[in-house]
Amino acid sequence: MAGIKGKGAKKAKGADRQSAERDDLIRDAGGYDWGWPAIEMVMANMELSRRLAAGGFSGCGYGIIPDGVPFITLVGSNVRGMKSALALLKEWTTLSGPNAIRIEIAYDGPGYVLAISQQVDLLRWRVSGIDTVRQPLMMVTSHIKRMDSRHRMLDQLANYAEQPVAPLWLIVAEMPEGVSRGGGSRDFAFTPNWDNAILLPGIEVYRRPEHRPPHTMARTEAEFEARTKNGPDPGWPPALRQDPVSLASARERRLAASMPKTLHVLRNTHPGAALMEQAQALGCSRWQVEQAICNLRSADFLAYQPSGAGKRLAMINAVRHCVLEPASMEVDLTAIPNDQISAQIGLDAAFLLRRLEPNREIGDATAERIERIRELGYG
Repeated sequence: MAGIKGKGAKKAKGADRQSAERDDLIRDAGGYDWGWPAIEMVMANMELSRRLAAGGFSGCGYGIIPDGVPFITLVGSNVRGMKSALALLKEWTTLSGPNAIRIEIAYDGPGYVLAISQQVDLLRWRVSGIDTVRQPLMMVTSHIKRMDSRHRMLDQLANYAEQPVAPLWLIVAEMPEGVSRGGGSRDFAFTPNWDNAILLPGIEVYRRPEHRPPHTMARTEAEFEARTKNGPDPGWPPALRQDPVSLASARERRLAASMPKTLHVLRNTHPGAALMEQAQALGCSRWQVEQAICNLRSADFLAYQPSGAGKRLAMINAVRHCVLEPASMEVDLTAIPNDQISAQIGLDAAFLLRRLEPNREIGDATAERIERIRELGYG
């Protein structure tokens, strides 16, 4: 029998994964633990590299303005393409501020490496917000250019960059005809283009490889050759942290990010305290009660009530990852009976046990599930 290859294999694999996720949702029956880790990744696109390539980006120029701020110029053979690349960089700063751009220079033999990237934390903020339920792993693409020689002015720029406050302008220019055909570092005149000039708060210049931070994008030629030889980093993606402390911390952060009004009412009002006291009489921990009530209230955010159970569970799961409870939303705790809270605690406990001990049968009674979670150290 012939195997499935190419796009067909990828499509089949994706369908299998979606089917498994649907099966998990149905088996969990609405149970959910907000502390359980999941890998989400966001990868920056290659648009900057595409525009720099279209601009014929081939080198850098440096300049000093008397009694002014120095500048670094990205030089290319097609000034329209270079302007397009600068416009994209300008857009990053408009969305996230001047720190959105990270420019690194690392000395490498007689030359150096230039890396232009997005600041990871600000990129994460743009795609997932601040202090939200989702904290995806970020895969940042960087445009890396190797220069075979260094101009003496780069040493001056390195000295300048060491100052506590060292802003500089980022601009583009067209490479003078004839210069681009020659190699090496040299002095030549060019006309800087100040349209859309970006004032950067600083630049990182590393004179020695050991001066670079751990997650630098400015990699030397030897490091790239080693990476090609050794293959992908075995430590990526990082292992999911499933210990009790990590789960408790993630649970608190995510619940506070998604359901702040409900938590406030439960923790700071008399009706909330009364409900917590009644629910804890079931023998569970406070966090289990809070989580169960938040899970029950997640259904209030559905745009409509679907007829199919699978569809409803999928919609609730999506709500948990993207909805922020508004402060104006009413939290009516009297609408949640104790038996419903108890049932939800049982479902949430089963969700966690199913992942901690996938090969162990889960007890039917809620009290039995709670006790097992305590025995495992997660209570």
